[in-house]
Amino acid sequence: MTRQNYGSLRGGGSSRRGGAWQWTVIGFVFGFGCAAIVGLVMVITGASDGIASMFSAGQPTPTAVVMIITSTPLPITPTEEPTVGIAVPTDESEATEDAGSPASGATATTNIQVLVQPTDTLPPPPTATTAAPVSQSAQVPSDLLARRSILIQVPGGQFEMGTRAQEAAIAAEECTSLWNSQCDPNFASDSFPPHMVTVSPFYIEDKEVTYDQYLAFLNSTQIGMGAATGKHRNGCEAQLCIETRTENQNSNIISDSQNYRVNAAISNYPVAGVTWYGAKAYCAAIGRRLPTEAEWEHAARWTQNNIYPWGNTFDVNFARTSRPQETDATLIGPRPVGSYSSFNGIYDMAGNVAEWVSDWYDPLFYTTQANSSTPIVDPTGPVAGTEKTLRGGSWDALPFFARSVHRQSLPPLGPTLWAGFRCASNTSDDGTGATGATGTTGTTGNQTAPIATVPGSTNEESNNAQPQLPAPPASATSPAPVATVDLATLDSGAGSGG
Repeated sequence: MTRQNYGSLRGGGSSRRGGAWQWTVIGFVFGFGCAAIVGLVMVITGASDGIASMFSAGQPTPTAVVMIITSTPLPITPTEEPTVGIAVPTDESEATEDAGSPASGATATTNIQVLVQPTDTLPPPPTATTAAPVSQSAQVPSDLLARRSILIQVPGGQFEMGTRAQEAAIAAEECTSLWNSQCDPNFASDSFPPHMVTVSPFYIEDKEVTYDQYLAFLNSTQIGMGAATGKHRNGCEAQLCIETRTENQNSNIISDSQNYRVNAAISNYPVAGVTWYGAKAYCAAIGRRLPTEAEWEHAARWTQNNIYPWGNTFDVNFARTSRPQETDATLIGPRPVGSYSSFNGIYDMAGNVAEWVSDWYDPLFYTTQANSSTPIVDPTGPVAGTEKTLRGGSWDALPFFARSVHRQSLPPLGPTLWAGFRCASNTSDDGTGATGATGTTGTTGNQTAPIATVPGSTNEESNNAQPQLPAPPASATSPAPVATVDLATLDSGAGSGG
Protein backbone atom coordinates (compact mmCIF):
# COMPACT_ATOMS: atom_id res chain seq x y z
CA MET A 1 0.00 0.00 0.00
CA THR A 2 2.78 2.18 0.84
CA ARG A 3 4.62 1.48 -2.36
CA GLN A 4 1.44 2.00 -4.32
CA ASN A 5 0.82 5.27 -2.75
CA TYR A 6 4.40 6.25 -3.49
CA GLY A 7 4.06 4.98 -7.01
CA SER A 8 0.89 6.86 -7.59
CA LEU A 9 2.61 10.02 -6.33
CA ARG A 10 5.37 9.74 -8.85
CA GLY A 11 2.82 9.22 -11.59
CA GLY A 12 0.93 12.29 -10.45
CA GLY A 13 4.15 14.37 -10.41
CA SER A 14 4.76 13.66 -14.05
CA SER A 15 1.37 14.99 -14.94
CA ARG A 16 1.96 18.37 -13.11
CA ARG A 17 5.30 18.94 -14.87
CA GLY A 18 3.61 18.91 -18.25
CA GLY A 19 1.11 21.64 -17.18
CA ALA A 20 3.82 24.01 -15.87
CA TRP A 21 5.52 24.05 -19.21
CA GLN A 22 2.37 25.20 -20.87
CA TRP A 23 1.97 28.05 -18.40
CA THR A 24 5.56 29.01 -18.97
CA VAL A 25 4.98 29.33 -22.70
CA ILE A 26 1.81 31.35 -22.14
CA GLY A 27 3.61 33.71 -19.69
CA PHE A 28 6.47 34.26 -22.11
CA VAL A 29 4.11 35.21 -24.92
CA PHE A 30 2.18 37.53 -22.65
CA GLY A 31 5.32 39.21 -21.32
CA PHE A 32 6.74 39.68 -24.80
CA GLY A 33 3.54 41.33 -25.90
CA CYS A 34 3.57 43.71 -22.97
CA ALA A 35 7.19 44.63 -23.65
CA ALA A 36 6.41 45.28 -27.29
CA ILE A 37 3.55 47.57 -26.34
CA VAL A 38 5.69 49.50 -23.86
CA GLY A 39 8.46 49.82 -26.40
CA LEU A 40 6.07 51.15 -29.00
CA VAL A 41 4.77 53.75 -26.56
CA MET A 42 8.30 54.81 -25.74
CA VAL A 43 9.19 55.21 -29.40
CA ILE A 44 6.13 57.36 -29.95
CA THR A 45 6.85 59.66 -26.95
CA GLY A 46 10.58 59.93 -27.62
CA ALA A 47 11.48 58.53 -24.24
CA SER A 48 13.50 55.74 -25.76
CA ASP A 49 16.26 58.17 -26.73
CA GLY A 50 16.32 59.56 -23.21
CA ILE A 51 16.56 56.08 -21.72
CA ALA A 52 19.24 55.06 -24.17
CA SER A 53 21.33 58.10 -23.39
CA MET A 54 20.73 57.59 -19.70
CA PHE A 55 22.15 54.10 -19.89
CA SER A 56 25.01 55.13 -22.12
CA ALA A 57 26.05 58.23 -20.08
CA GLY A 58 25.05 56.98 -16.69
CA GLN A 59 23.29 60.25 -15.72
CA PRO A 60 19.97 62.06 -16.24
CA THR A 61 19.37 63.86 -19.53
CA PRO A 62 18.27 67.56 -19.50
CA THR A 63 15.04 68.59 -21.10
CA ALA A 64 15.46 69.29 -24.80
CA VAL A 65 15.26 72.91 -26.06
CA VAL A 66 13.73 73.50 -29.45
CA MET A 67 15.44 76.21 -31.54
CA ILE A 68 13.23 78.03 -33.99
CA ILE A 69 15.11 79.65 -36.88
CA THR A 70 13.06 82.25 -38.71
CA SER A 71 13.54 83.47 -42.23
CA THR A 72 15.02 86.88 -41.33
CA PRO A 73 16.72 88.68 -44.24
CA LEU A 74 20.47 88.41 -43.92
CA PRO A 75 22.33 91.64 -44.78
CA ILE A 76 25.67 89.98 -45.24
CA THR A 77 28.23 89.21 -47.85
CA PRO A 78 29.89 85.78 -48.04
CA THR A 79 33.19 87.16 -46.75
CA GLU A 80 31.79 88.69 -43.56
CA GLU A 81 31.69 86.96 -40.20
CA PRO A 82 28.21 86.61 -38.69
CA THR A 83 27.23 87.50 -35.17
CA VAL A 84 24.44 85.80 -33.29
CA GLY A 85 21.75 87.70 -31.44
CA ILE A 86 18.61 86.82 -29.52
CA ALA A 87 15.32 88.08 -30.89
CA VAL A 88 13.14 90.03 -28.49
CA PRO A 89 9.36 89.49 -28.66
CA THR A 90 7.83 92.22 -30.76
CA ASP A 91 4.44 92.37 -29.11
CA GLU A 92 2.65 91.47 -25.91
CA SER A 93 0.99 88.33 -27.29
CA GLU A 94 4.31 86.86 -28.32
CA ALA A 95 5.77 87.55 -24.91
CA THR A 96 2.78 85.91 -23.21
CA GLU A 97 3.09 82.86 -25.41
CA ASP A 98 6.77 82.49 -24.62
CA ALA A 99 5.98 82.55 -20.91
CA GLY A 100 3.09 80.08 -21.19
CA SER A 101 2.75 76.36 -20.47
CA PRO A 102 4.20 73.58 -22.67
CA ALA A 103 0.70 73.06 -24.00
CA SER A 104 1.25 76.01 -26.32
CA GLY A 105 3.43 73.86 -28.49
CA ALA A 106 6.90 74.32 -29.87
CA THR A 107 6.60 78.12 -29.91
CA ALA A 108 6.37 78.07 -26.12
CA THR A 109 10.11 77.53 -25.92
CA THR A 110 12.59 80.43 -26.04
CA ASN A 111 12.18 82.19 -29.37
CA ILE A 112 15.67 82.46 -30.83
CA GLN A 113 16.67 83.96 -34.14
CA VAL A 114 20.02 83.71 -35.78
CA LEU A 115 20.70 87.34 -36.68
CA VAL A 116 23.54 87.63 -39.14
CA GLN A 117 24.85 91.20 -39.40
CA PRO A 118 28.06 92.58 -40.89
CA THR A 119 30.26 93.97 -38.11
CA ASP A 120 31.93 96.59 -40.27
CA THR A 121 28.75 98.38 -41.36
CA LEU A 122 27.71 99.64 -37.92
CA PRO A 123 27.94 103.46 -37.64
CA PRO A 124 30.80 104.70 -35.43
CA PRO A 125 29.89 106.28 -32.09
CA PRO A 126 29.68 110.09 -32.20
CA THR A 127 32.87 111.88 -31.22
CA ALA A 128 33.90 115.49 -30.80
CA THR A 129 35.71 115.37 -34.11
CA THR A 130 32.92 113.78 -36.13
CA ALA A 131 29.96 115.69 -34.68
CA ALA A 132 28.47 118.25 -37.03
CA PRO A 133 29.13 121.82 -35.89
CA VAL A 134 26.17 123.66 -34.43
CA SER A 135 25.72 127.27 -35.38
CA GLN A 136 25.67 129.35 -32.22
CA SER A 137 24.33 132.35 -34.09
CA ALA A 138 20.93 130.69 -34.47
CA GLN A 139 20.65 130.33 -30.68
CA VAL A 140 21.55 133.91 -29.72
CA PRO A 141 18.72 136.45 -29.26
CA SER A 142 18.70 138.89 -32.15
CA ASP A 143 19.23 141.98 -30.00
CA LEU A 144 22.40 140.44 -28.55
CA LEU A 145 23.54 139.01 -31.86
CA ALA A 146 23.49 142.45 -33.50
CA ARG A 147 25.75 143.85 -30.79
CA ARG A 148 28.40 141.14 -30.55
CA SER A 149 31.95 142.36 -30.91
CA ILE A 150 34.13 141.26 -33.81
CA LEU A 151 36.24 138.19 -33.16
CA ILE A 152 39.96 138.21 -33.91
CA GLN A 153 41.65 134.89 -34.59
CA VAL A 154 44.66 134.23 -32.39
CA PRO A 155 47.18 131.73 -33.77
CA GLY A 156 47.94 128.79 -31.55
CA GLY A 157 51.42 127.82 -30.52
CA GLN A 158 53.92 127.66 -27.71
CA PHE A 159 55.00 130.70 -25.70
CA GLU A 160 56.72 131.52 -22.45
CA MET A 161 54.04 132.38 -19.90
CA GLY A 162 54.96 134.48 -16.89
CA THR A 163 57.80 136.89 -16.22
CA ARG A 164 61.43 136.92 -15.11
CA ALA A 165 62.89 138.59 -12.03
CA GLN A 166 64.94 141.03 -14.08
CA GLU A 167 61.94 142.24 -16.05
CA ALA A 168 59.90 142.75 -12.86
CA ALA A 169 62.77 144.68 -11.27
CA ILE A 170 63.01 147.00 -14.28
CA ALA A 171 59.24 147.63 -14.24
CA ALA A 172 59.36 148.40 -10.52
CA GLU A 173 62.26 150.83 -11.01
CA GLU A 174 60.28 152.66 -13.70
CA CYS A 175 57.57 153.35 -11.16
CA THR A 176 60.07 155.63 -9.43
CA SER A 177 62.09 157.00 -12.31
CA LEU A 178 59.24 157.61 -14.75
CA TRP A 179 55.98 157.72 -12.81
CA ASN A 180 56.96 159.38 -9.51
CA SER A 181 55.67 156.47 -7.49
CA GLN A 182 56.85 153.21 -5.98
CA CYS A 183 56.30 149.55 -6.87
CA ASP A 184 57.60 146.46 -5.14
CA PRO A 185 59.12 143.82 -7.45
CA ASN A 186 57.50 141.24 -5.19
CA PHE A 187 54.17 142.38 -6.61
CA ALA A 188 55.10 140.10 -9.52
CA SER A 189 55.96 137.05 -7.40
CA ASP A 190 52.81 135.20 -8.46
CA SER A 191 53.98 135.48 -12.10
CA PHE A 192 57.13 133.43 -11.38
CA PRO A 193 58.60 131.27 -12.70
CA PRO A 194 58.18 131.58 -16.47
CA HIS A 195 57.20 128.32 -18.12
CA MET A 196 56.40 127.08 -21.61
CA VAL A 197 52.71 126.71 -22.47
CA THR A 198 50.98 125.64 -25.68
CA VAL A 199 47.56 126.99 -26.62
CA SER A 200 45.32 125.93 -29.46
CA PRO A 201 44.08 128.50 -32.00
CA PHE A 202 41.08 130.46 -30.73
CA TYR A 203 39.20 133.72 -31.21
CA ILE A 204 38.97 136.72 -28.89
CA GLU A 205 36.80 139.83 -29.11
CA ASP A 206 38.51 142.91 -30.47
CA LYS A 207 37.03 145.15 -27.74
CA GLU A 208 35.93 145.05 -24.14
CA VAL A 209 32.21 144.51 -23.53
CA THR A 210 30.36 147.83 -23.34
CA TYR A 211 27.45 149.09 -21.29
CA ASP A 212 25.31 149.02 -24.40
CA GLN A 213 26.04 145.34 -24.95
CA TYR A 214 25.56 144.39 -21.33
CA LEU A 215 22.31 146.36 -20.98
CA ALA A 216 20.92 144.40 -23.92
CA PHE A 217 21.76 141.27 -21.96
CA LEU A 218 20.11 142.56 -18.77
CA ASN A 219 17.01 143.69 -20.62
CA SER A 220 16.62 140.57 -22.74
CA THR A 221 13.45 138.70 -21.79
CA GLN A 222 14.60 135.86 -24.03
CA ILE A 223 17.19 134.86 -21.48
CA GLY A 224 15.03 135.38 -18.43
CA MET A 225 16.49 138.70 -17.29
CA GLY A 226 14.61 142.00 -17.17
CA ALA A 227 14.48 144.78 -14.59
CA ALA A 228 10.90 144.02 -13.60
CA THR A 229 12.07 140.82 -11.92
CA GLY A 230 15.37 142.21 -10.62
CA LYS A 231 17.18 139.25 -12.11
CA HIS A 232 20.53 141.03 -11.99
CA ARG A 233 20.63 139.98 -8.33
CA ASN A 234 20.52 136.24 -9.00
CA GLY A 235 20.25 135.74 -12.75
CA CYS A 236 23.83 134.61 -13.38
CA GLU A 237 24.17 131.04 -12.15
CA ALA A 238 21.94 132.09 -9.22
CA GLN A 239 24.51 134.81 -8.38
CA LEU A 240 24.74 138.58 -8.65
CA CYS A 241 25.37 139.67 -12.24
CA ILE A 242 26.31 143.30 -11.72
CA GLU A 243 25.87 146.07 -9.19
CA THR A 244 23.28 148.75 -9.92
CA ARG A 245 22.59 151.94 -8.02
CA THR A 246 20.54 149.81 -5.64
CA GLU A 247 23.63 147.90 -4.51
CA ASN A 248 26.28 150.59 -5.04
CA GLN A 249 25.61 154.30 -5.28
CA ASN A 250 28.68 154.65 -7.50
CA SER A 251 27.34 152.26 -10.12
CA ASN A 252 26.47 153.68 -13.54
CA ILE A 253 23.47 151.37 -14.03
CA ILE A 254 20.00 152.57 -13.11
CA SER A 255 17.28 149.99 -12.59
CA ASP A 256 13.55 150.65 -12.45
CA SER A 257 10.37 148.70 -13.05
CA GLN A 258 10.83 148.86 -16.82
CA ASN A 259 14.47 148.25 -17.70
CA TYR A 260 18.13 148.79 -16.97
CA ARG A 261 19.76 151.92 -18.37
CA VAL A 262 22.80 154.16 -18.12
CA ASN A 263 23.68 157.67 -19.15
CA ALA A 264 23.64 157.49 -22.95
CA ALA A 265 27.01 159.27 -23.08
CA ILE A 266 28.78 156.21 -21.65
CA SER A 267 27.02 153.51 -23.64
CA ASN A 268 30.23 152.80 -25.54
CA TYR A 269 32.41 152.63 -22.43
CA PRO A 270 33.54 149.29 -20.98
CA VAL A 271 31.02 147.89 -18.55
CA ALA A 272 32.30 147.91 -14.96
CA GLY A 273 31.01 146.67 -11.63
CA VAL A 274 30.22 143.29 -13.19
CA THR A 275 30.89 140.13 -11.21
CA TRP A 276 32.78 137.16 -12.60
CA TYR A 277 29.46 135.30 -12.78
CA GLY A 278 27.93 138.20 -14.66
CA ALA A 279 30.77 138.19 -17.17
CA LYS A 280 30.55 134.45 -17.69
CA ALA A 281 26.76 134.55 -18.11
CA TYR A 282 26.92 137.31 -20.73
CA CYS A 283 29.49 135.43 -22.80
CA ALA A 284 27.38 132.27 -22.63
CA ALA A 285 24.27 134.22 -23.67
CA ILE A 286 25.96 135.36 -26.90
CA GLY A 287 27.36 131.91 -27.66
CA ARG A 288 30.87 132.58 -26.39
CA ARG A 289 32.95 132.15 -23.23
CA LEU A 290 35.54 133.85 -21.06
CA PRO A 291 39.13 133.34 -22.24
CA THR A 292 41.49 131.30 -20.12
CA GLU A 293 44.38 133.09 -18.45
CA ALA A 294 46.84 131.46 -20.86
CA GLU A 295 44.75 132.47 -23.89
CA TRP A 296 44.47 136.05 -22.68
CA GLU A 297 48.23 136.40 -22.14
CA HIS A 298 49.00 134.80 -25.49
CA ALA A 299 46.63 137.21 -27.27
CA ALA A 300 48.18 140.19 -25.47
CA ARG A 301 51.82 139.18 -26.08
CA TRP A 302 51.12 137.76 -29.54
CA THR A 303 53.81 135.79 -31.34
CA GLN A 304 56.58 138.23 -30.36
CA ASN A 305 56.01 137.46 -26.65
CA ASN A 306 56.11 141.18 -25.81
CA ILE A 307 55.72 142.54 -22.30
CA TYR A 308 53.07 144.96 -23.58
CA PRO A 309 50.77 144.39 -26.57
CA TRP A 310 52.89 146.75 -28.67
CA GLY A 311 56.42 145.96 -27.44
CA ASN A 312 58.64 145.91 -24.36
CA THR A 313 58.56 149.63 -23.48
CA PHE A 314 55.53 151.36 -22.00
CA ASP A 315 53.97 154.13 -24.07
CA VAL A 316 51.24 156.37 -22.64
CA ASN A 317 49.76 156.72 -26.12
CA PHE A 318 48.87 153.04 -26.27
CA ALA A 319 47.15 152.41 -22.94
CA ARG A 320 44.79 154.10 -20.51
CA THR A 321 46.40 153.86 -17.05
CA SER A 322 46.86 156.34 -14.20
CA ARG A 323 49.76 157.88 -16.14
CA PRO A 324 49.74 160.63 -17.18
CA GLN A 325 47.86 161.77 -14.11
CA GLU A 326 44.61 163.60 -14.74
CA THR A 327 44.15 166.90 -12.93
CA ASP A 328 40.57 167.33 -14.13
CA ALA A 329 38.20 165.15 -12.11
CA THR A 330 35.89 164.81 -15.12
CA LEU A 331 38.65 162.99 -17.00
CA ILE A 332 39.23 160.34 -14.34
CA GLY A 333 38.09 156.92 -15.43
CA PRO A 334 38.28 154.66 -18.48
CA ARG A 335 37.91 155.64 -22.12
CA PRO A 336 35.48 154.36 -24.78
CA VAL A 337 36.34 150.90 -26.04
CA GLY A 338 38.62 150.87 -29.05
CA SER A 339 40.50 154.00 -27.98
CA TYR A 340 43.94 152.44 -27.66
CA SER A 341 46.40 150.23 -29.47
CA SER A 342 44.78 148.30 -32.26
CA PHE A 343 47.72 145.91 -32.46
CA ASN A 344 46.77 142.75 -34.34
CA GLY A 345 43.22 144.14 -34.39
CA ILE A 346 42.73 143.88 -30.60
CA TYR A 347 42.09 147.04 -28.58
CA ASP A 348 42.62 148.07 -24.95
CA MET A 349 44.34 144.97 -23.64
CA ALA A 350 46.57 147.20 -21.51
CA GLY A 351 44.73 149.46 -19.08
CA ASN A 352 41.20 150.87 -19.40
CA VAL A 353 39.55 148.12 -17.28
CA ALA A 354 41.10 144.94 -15.94
CA GLU A 355 39.47 141.90 -17.50
CA TRP A 356 38.03 138.79 -15.89
CA VAL A 357 39.29 135.47 -17.25
CA SER A 358 37.89 132.03 -16.56
CA ASP A 359 40.64 130.69 -14.25
CA TRP A 360 40.63 130.45 -10.48
CA TYR A 361 43.55 132.30 -8.92
CA ASP A 362 46.42 130.62 -7.08
CA PRO A 363 49.58 132.63 -6.34
CA LEU A 364 51.66 129.43 -6.50
CA PHE A 365 50.11 127.97 -9.61
CA TYR A 366 53.03 128.90 -11.88
CA THR A 367 55.39 126.96 -9.62
CA THR A 368 53.20 123.90 -10.05
CA GLN A 369 53.15 124.40 -13.80
CA ALA A 370 56.91 124.86 -14.09
CA ASN A 371 57.49 121.62 -12.16
CA SER A 372 55.17 119.63 -14.40
CA SER A 373 56.78 116.61 -16.03
CA THR A 374 54.40 116.71 -18.99
CA PRO A 375 53.90 119.41 -21.66
CA ILE A 376 51.40 122.07 -20.63
CA VAL A 377 48.69 122.34 -23.27
CA ASP A 378 45.64 124.62 -22.97
CA PRO A 379 45.81 125.06 -19.17
CA THR A 380 42.60 126.09 -17.44
CA GLY A 381 44.04 127.05 -14.07
CA PRO A 382 43.47 125.54 -10.61
CA VAL A 383 40.44 123.32 -10.14
CA ALA A 384 39.11 125.49 -7.30
CA GLY A 385 39.84 128.62 -5.32
CA THR A 386 38.35 131.63 -3.57
CA GLU A 387 39.27 134.29 -6.13
CA LYS A 388 39.21 134.61 -9.90
CA THR A 389 41.99 136.03 -12.05
CA LEU A 390 41.96 139.37 -13.89
CA ARG A 391 44.39 140.60 -16.53
CA GLY A 392 45.52 143.83 -18.21
CA GLY A 393 45.52 146.45 -15.46
CA SER A 394 43.18 149.44 -15.46
CA TRP A 395 42.73 153.20 -15.61
CA ASP A 396 43.16 153.24 -11.82
CA ALA A 397 46.66 151.66 -11.73
CA LEU A 398 50.25 152.31 -12.72
CA PRO A 399 51.75 150.90 -15.95
CA PHE A 400 53.42 148.21 -13.82
CA PHE A 401 50.01 146.53 -13.57
CA ALA A 402 49.23 146.91 -17.28
CA ARG A 403 52.01 144.52 -18.32
CA SER A 404 50.65 141.54 -20.24
CA VAL A 405 52.36 139.21 -17.76
CA HIS A 406 50.87 140.71 -14.60
CA ARG A 407 48.19 138.90 -12.61
CA GLN A 408 45.46 140.30 -10.37
CA SER A 409 42.57 138.65 -8.57
CA LEU A 410 39.25 139.35 -6.90
CA PRO A 411 36.49 137.23 -5.37
CA PRO A 412 34.07 136.22 -8.15
CA LEU A 413 31.40 138.24 -6.34
CA GLY A 414 33.74 141.19 -5.81
CA PRO A 415 32.73 143.70 -8.50
CA THR A 416 34.72 146.90 -8.82
CA LEU A 417 34.57 149.93 -11.09
CA TRP A 418 38.01 149.15 -12.53
CA ALA A 419 37.12 145.61 -13.71
CA GLY A 420 35.33 144.50 -16.88
CA PHE A 421 35.81 141.74 -19.44
CA ARG A 422 35.80 140.55 -23.04
CA CYS A 423 34.71 137.18 -24.47
CA ALA A 424 36.44 134.47 -26.47
CA SER A 425 35.34 131.57 -28.65
CA ASN A 426 36.62 128.31 -30.06
CA THR A 427 35.13 129.14 -33.46
CA SER A 428 34.31 132.17 -35.56
CA ASP A 429 30.59 131.81 -34.70
CA ASP A 430 29.84 130.97 -38.33
CA GLY A 431 30.19 134.65 -39.16
CA THR A 432 31.33 137.23 -36.63
CA GLY A 433 29.01 139.71 -35.06
CA ALA A 434 29.34 143.37 -35.87
CA THR A 435 29.79 146.39 -33.67
CA GLY A 436 28.91 149.98 -34.41
CA ALA A 437 31.89 151.34 -32.45
CA THR A 438 34.96 152.52 -34.32
CA GLY A 439 37.98 153.22 -32.17
CA THR A 440 41.12 155.12 -33.04
CA THR A 441 44.65 154.09 -32.32
CA GLY A 442 46.47 156.12 -29.70
CA THR A 443 45.35 158.47 -26.99
CA THR A 444 42.12 160.36 -27.52
CA GLY A 445 42.73 163.41 -25.40
CA ASN A 446 39.37 164.75 -24.25
CA GLN A 447 37.37 161.88 -25.69
CA THR A 448 35.55 161.33 -22.42
CA ALA A 449 32.08 161.54 -20.99
CA PRO A 450 30.60 161.83 -17.49
CA ILE A 451 31.16 158.57 -15.65
CA ALA A 452 30.84 157.48 -12.06
CA THR A 453 34.27 157.00 -10.53
CA VAL A 454 35.72 156.65 -7.08
CA PRO A 455 38.67 159.06 -6.97
CA GLY A 456 39.32 158.29 -3.33
CA SER A 457 40.00 154.65 -4.20
CA THR A 458 42.90 155.45 -6.52
CA ASN A 459 45.90 153.89 -4.84
CA GLU A 460 48.05 153.04 -7.80
CA GLU A 461 51.01 151.71 -5.83
CA SER A 462 48.94 148.87 -4.37
CA ASN A 463 45.94 148.57 -6.67
CA ASN A 464 45.29 144.87 -6.27
CA ALA A 465 49.00 144.09 -6.45
CA GLN A 466 48.97 140.33 -6.19
CA PRO A 467 49.63 138.45 -4.07
CA GLN A 468 50.53 140.91 -1.31
CA LEU A 469 47.74 143.48 -1.27
CA PRO A 470 43.96 143.27 -1.82
CA ALA A 471 41.95 145.63 -3.97
CA PRO A 472 41.54 149.05 -2.33
CA PRO A 473 38.08 149.68 -0.86
CA ALA A 474 35.89 152.39 -2.29
CA SER A 475 36.09 155.64 -0.37
CA ALA A 476 33.09 156.38 1.79
CA THR A 477 33.53 160.07 1.01
CA SER A 478 33.43 159.67 -2.75
CA PRO A 479 31.44 162.37 -4.54
CA ALA A 480 28.08 161.56 -6.04
CA PRO A 481 28.48 160.12 -9.54
CA VAL A 482 28.07 162.57 -12.36
CA ALA A 483 25.77 160.13 -14.12
CA THR A 484 22.97 161.06 -11.71
CA VAL A 485 22.39 164.24 -13.74
CA ASP A 486 19.08 164.07 -15.56
CA LEU A 487 20.45 163.34 -19.02
CA ALA A 488 19.24 161.14 -21.82
CA THR A 489 19.57 157.52 -20.86
CA LEU A 490 20.09 154.37 -22.87
CA ASP A 491 17.21 152.01 -22.35
CA SER A 492 16.33 148.59 -23.67
CA GLY A 493 16.99 148.24 -27.40
CA ALA A 494 18.68 151.63 -27.80
CA GLY A 495 22.15 152.26 -29.10
CA SER A 496 24.18 150.78 -31.89
CA GLY A 497 26.47 148.55 -29.87
CA GLY A 498 30.17 148.60 -29.31
